[in-house]
Amino acid sequence: MKRFFLLFVLLFTGFSLFAEKTPIENLYHYRLSNGLELFVAENHNVPLTYIEIAVRCGAYTQNPNNAGLFHLYEHMMFKGNKLYKNAASVTNALNDMGVTNWNGTTDLECVNYYFTVPSSQTKKGLEFWSAAIRSPLMDKNELENEKKVVLSEIAANYSSPERIARYYQSKKLFSEAPWRLDTSGSSKVVENAGVKDLKQIQKTFYLPNNSALFVGGDVNPEEVLEMVQEIYGSWKKGKNPFGKLNFRHKREVFDQPFFAVMPFEKVSKELAEIALYYRGPDLAFDREDSYPADILLDGLSNPSGLFKRSLFKDGYIGIPSVDYISSGYMSRKSCGVSSFTIDVTMPEEELAERTKYFAGVLPEMVKEAAMSITEEQILRTVNRLSDSNVYANETAAGLLRTMRFWWCCADSDYAYSYDKKMAEVGQKDILSYVSTYIEGKNPLVMVYVNPELFEEIKDTFTENGFEIVSDQNAFWFK
Repeated sequence: MKRFFLLFVLLFTGFSLFAEKTPIENLYHYRLSNGLELFVAENHNVPLTYIEIAVRCGAYTQNPNNAGLFHLYEHMMFKGNKLYKNAASVTNALNDMGVTNWNGTTDLECVNYYFTVPSSQTKKGLEFWSAAIRSPLMDKNELENEKKVVLSEIAANYSSPERIARYYQSKKLFSEAPWRLDTSGSSKVVENAGVKDLKQIQKTFYLPNNSALFVGGDVNPEEVLEMVQEIYGSWKKGKNPFGKLNFRHKREVFDQPFFAVMPFEKVSKELAEIALYYRGPDLAFDREDSYPADILLDGLSNPSGLFKRSLFKDGYIGIPSVDYISSGYMSRKSCGVSSFTIDVTMPEEELAERTKYFAGVLPEMVKEAAMSITEEQILRTVNRLSDSNVYANETAAGLLRTMRFWWCCADSDYAYSYDKKMAEVGQKDILSYVSTYIEGKNPLVMVYVNPELFEEIKDTFTENGFEIVSDQNAFWFK
C-alpha cells in the first residue's frame, strides 16, 4: 500500500523521474520537478546516514572581481539561517543530532556541505541542510568576523611552498583566467566583500536546478525520496547560471617549453624533482579523450613497463630507481592536466641542462611506450582501475563522494558508463591521445631544488633561461 501511494505521489506531484535504479548496485537516482537531483545509496551495515548537498559553483565560476567569495560564502553557511538563528544554534542542532564531524569545502567545480547522522535522524539532517542552503542569514557582524578567518587562510598561502607552486602552475598553464583555479581567492576581494555580494551568489548559483543531494547508509530509498520531496519540493527553480556556453581555457599555452625553477625547502640536497605539466582533456569539451588518458597514464606507472625502464636506463637523467618516476592525469571539467615527475640524483651537476634534456626526450618515450601497449595490458589496466573504484565505493559515503565528484566535473552518466567506455579503448585511441596532448606540445617544466643548493647553482638556471618561482610572481593577483 505504501509503494502504491508513493507511486501516486511521484506521478502527480511533479517528479520527472521515479525509482530509477542506476547501473551501480544499490544506488538510486531521482530528479525533482524543480531540478534538484537526489542520489540515494542503500547500505544497512551500520545505523548511520551520510548526507551531503553540493552546488555547481566554486573557483571555475569566478572572475577577478569575486574570486574568493564562494569560499567565504561556504564559511557563512554555518553562521545561522531561518531555522537556526545564529552560529551557536547551528552547533547545538548538530550536537543534538549526534553529529561528530561536519564540514564544507570549496573546490574548483563544486561547493559542498556534509555530515553523518544516526539513521533515526535522517529527516532532521535533511531539514538542517535545507535551511542552511535555502535561507542563510548572512549577518553583517558574522560576515566581518568570518572575513578575518578567510583572510588568515589566504595569508598562509603566501608562505606555503605547495601553494606557491600550485598557484604558479595555474598562472602559467591557465594564464587567461588563473582565478578559475583559485579556491581561496584574492585578499582584496574578501576584504571588500559585503552581504549583498554573497546574496548575489546565492541568487545566481544556489538553486535546486544547480544542486544535488547525496544521501546514503541505513535508509530506504523510497522513504528518502518522500522526505526530500516534502522538505525540498518547494525550493523554487531559477535560471540556468551557465546558459549555453562554458568558458574554455586554451589547450596550446606556450610557443615552446617553459622552464622554471623553485627553491623548495622540503627537497633534500641529494635529490631534485623535475615535473612536466601538459594540458589534458577537459571533461566539458573532450570527454572521450579522458578514457585513453586514464589508461595511458595509469599504464605508464608499471614499474617493469617500457616507459619507466627507458627513463631509468638513461644515465644522463640520473634517476635512482623506477620508484622515482610517476605520471598522472586528473579529470576536471575545464582544467585537465597530465603530469610526469621524476627525482634525480646529483642535482649539483648540470641540473638545468638535464632538465631540458628530459623535457626533450619524454614525448618520444611516451609514444614508444604507448605503441608497445598490448590489448591484454589495456584490459589489465581497465580491470585494475575498475577494482579500485569498487574498493572506494564499499561504503555509502565513499560511493556518494565519488558520484558527487563526477556530478560536478562531468555528470552522472559519466560515472555510470565509465567502465564500459574504458573497456572500448584500444591502442589506436591511446596513440591518438599522445599525438593530441603530448607529442609536439610545449609543457610547463618545473624544477624543485633545495634552497641552499639553489643558491650555489642559481646562475646555471639563469643562463639556461629558467624563471625563478617565488611568492612574488606565483599569485595571479599580485
